[in-house]
Parts: sequence; structure tokens; C-alpha cells
Amino acid sequence: MRILYISGAKGADYLCDMIFHGLRSLYGADCVDVNRIDFMYRGTPYPPFYTVYGLLEDIEVDREDINAKILARHFDLIVYGSIQRCTEYFEAVRATYPRNRILLLDGEDDHVISPLRGMGVYFKRELATDDADLLPIGFCIPKEKIWNVEFDKSRLFAPCDPRDRSTYVYYGDESLYYSQYAESYYGRTMRKGGWDCCRHYEILAAGALLYFVGLEACPPRTLHFLPKDTLLEARRLADGWNDRSPLLWEGLLLNVRTALRERLTTEAMAKYILEAAAA
Repeated sequence: MRILYISGAKGADYLCDMIFHGLRSLYGADCVDVNRIDFMYRGTPYPPFYTVYGLLEDIEVDREDINAKILARHFDLIVYGSIQRCTEYFEAVRATYPRNRILLLDGEDDHVISPLRGMGVYFKRELATDDADLLPIGFCIPKEKIWNVEFDKSRLFAPCDPRDRSTYVYYGDESLYYSQYAESYYGRTMRKGGWDCCRHYEILAAGALLYFVGLEACPPRTLHFLPKDTLLEARRLADGWNDRSPLLWEGLLLNVRTALRERLTTEAMAKYILEAAAA
């Protein structure tokens, strides 16, 4: 499948960049990023520390004559990685491709919907309605960032706490960041700009469970791919922690990590949007 992946590529845009990572991992040079997302590639400057960046091989990709290729339907699928931020080539795309061959990704923290809804298959991350024209989507993580589980834990909660910015001391050292979660049973997380954030998946990838403050208030179609009932059970377990809890914790973690590998990697989320478009 030949995919044109359109984004502004002006800075980190998590959902956009995660889905591109998944599609490029699946389709190689047949997934063409325009504009080129420089910080996704090895050996180029990228935001330090963040989980998804600087991982892809900088392979040869044909980015020439994009408008002509669109009009000739050279690509099988057009994906807008961030429809609220970049609509480049949209008139040509709309004139040439049917709706189900145009995918519009919206990773903003708000509930605003682009006026271009209806002109493609629309995926919204912070989705607070049951509108059938809007499909849920969420953050995800490269499968290579999933650590083996360490069951010999040294603490109940990891030091990094989103309620206290003074604990954000791991910038520039990704390994230490993951290690402090790997050594803990739980990582605290919560809603901040939006319900979804990279931290959820980094905690799970390191081998800890989420202690998710306020999760019960999350709309049903937001964090759609996380096993929320299991995470609520995990939080209750932490609140009543005792000598028998570690064994129960292991069972919960293994269930959640199964969901992580099956639904929450960048490749799995990329496959999901392709299947949703084909439905």
C-alpha cells in the first residue's frame, strides 16, 4: 500500500508522530512523509528523551511532485497526521480521492472538531461524544520501547509524579526515566492537558501499573484502547496494599501488558486506522 502522510512537521505532535512511526514501520518507503518529519529519524536533531523520536532509519523516500501524484492517484491512501494543524494539498486530495481513502487524525487536547469532518474518515483522540462519524484513537508506543517486566520491585510508587513538577528530573536520560518506573509497582498518572498522555504508555512499557487519579470520570470513547476497568481495579489494589497484593498485581499487570502489545503499539494503532477506513 502506498500512503501519503501529510503534516506540518514543525515540532513534536505526539499522535501525528506516533501514527507515522507505525505506518512507516509497516510500509517502509511506501509511507511518504510530506513534509519530512526530520526529528523522527536517527542521526537528526529531535526532542531529547521523548519515547517516539529519533528511532526510524533515514531511508530513501520519493517526495517529488506530490501534487501531480495526488492528481494521478498514485497513492492508495492519504493520511493527514494532524488535521487541525496542516491541510496542505487538501483541495487536490478532496477532488481526487473518495472519503474512505482520506484519513483525518485529530490529536488535540480539546473537543473541537475540524470543519473538514465529513470529508474523510475522522479520528479524534479526546472524544467526548457518541457521534458515529467520529472514531476514537489514542496515543501509543513503539514496540521496541516495551521493556521486559521486572518483578523484583523496590517501591510501591515511582518517584516521578505528575502532581509535582520538581520530580521531573529525568530530561535527557530516558533510561533512568524508564528505570524508576521499572523498579516500582505503580506510576502515578492523571488528566492534565487531556486525558491521554505519553506517560500512561511509558509507565506500562517499563513494567509498572498505572495509578490513574480520576480515571472513573473519563468519557467512554476517550482512552478507548486502555483497559480502564482493569486499571481501576489496579488502583483499588494499591489503596489497600498488603502482603498478598504483589501476586494480584502480577496478574493485573500481565493482563494490561497484553493489551499494550496487542492494541497500544504504534504498529497496532496504525493497523487499526487502516482497518477502520476499510470497514
